[in-house]
Amino acid sequence: MRSTLSLAIVLTVGWILGAASPASAQTPPEREITNVTGDLYRFREIRHVGMFLVTPEGIIVVDPTNPGLAAWLKDELDRRFGLPVRYVIYSHSHNDHASGGSVFAATATFIGHENMRHNLQKPPADAPLLPRERLWDANGNGRIELSEANGYAAQAFDLLGIDKRQGLTRSNIWEVRFGGGATVPPDIYYSDQMTVRLGGKSVELHYFGRGHTDDMSVVLFPDERTIYTVDALTPKRLPFEDLDGCFLPEWLDWLRQVDELDFDILSPGHEAIGTKADVTEQIDYMRDLVDAVQAGIDAGKTKQVLVDTVMLEQYAHMREYQNWRAVNVAGAYEILMSSGR
Repeated sequence: MRSTLSLAIVLTVGWILGAASPASAQTPPEREITNVTGDLYRFREIRHVGMFLVTPEGIIVVDPTNPGLAAWLKDELDRRFGLPVRYVIYSHSHNDHASGGSVFAATATFIGHENMRHNLQKPPADAPLLPRERLWDANGNGRIELSEANGYAAQAFDLLGIDKRQGLTRSNIWEVRFGGGATVPPDIYYSDQMTVRLGGKSVELHYFGRGHTDDMSVVLFPDERTIYTVDALTPKRLPFEDLDGCFLPEWLDWLRQVDELDFDILSPGHEAIGTKADVTEQIDYMRDLVDAVQAGIDAGKTKQVLVDTVMLEQYAHMREYQNWRAVNVAGAYEILMSSGR
């Protein structure tokens, strides 16, 4: 199963790259390490990005990402710095960011938000569908057929080798998003805020409630005046696709709390680095998306009508507007409808 879920990550990343990347005269390397500032670095595989901080007493890694990239990173860290990884910090429990840390297990302590404890537990076979998934379950049989599936659920049939005549259970859908046994559970869980200190340097973990997930940490490097926001805030780009697994309108409040942090550099888990000024645009986009979709729901409009009419043209300059505007609207509709607002 571990190899199956590793393949899932590779397939997902490859699909994203093929669907969304502009053609360029020079193709960047598949994997690379780049300096952000001082002893803080980003490491990248295609469009997935993690971070690490080098100290005299060892290295702090944020998001090992996947088994293949983590193994490559360990070799690079050994070669370049000759220091052990002392801490692995998880931003959240999605397996395209949190898997692969086992290569650091001999020397590292693993840290994540307390909600990861639940999210990393596989639901029982008879677990009920989540509220949003029940919107997809058109025939009401408690399973998701291929014709009903959205987002990660649609990928589960092939990735898990499930017969397309058989519907997906809640456990199947979880397995694609969280499962596979490739995530080392945290040794330390925190609730609201935690500071990790090593070699005279510090890293802060902040929990601002539900947003992209219910276990998302904002990672602040105070001396480097840099934050890592992973999937939850990507400068100059729309949120990913249909907002799978996200919480609205709570995500908007999450963004506003990020804006209150003291930083200059914004490093996402995908795409290029931005600045604090980029937070304002994300807040504006999320507010306008939620307000427009909620107004449509209150007026009794269908999802398709909203997809066709909520254009958000003022954000047409943002990356992925053409690809993801419609699915952002559809996802917001489903989330708001299933939240009972």
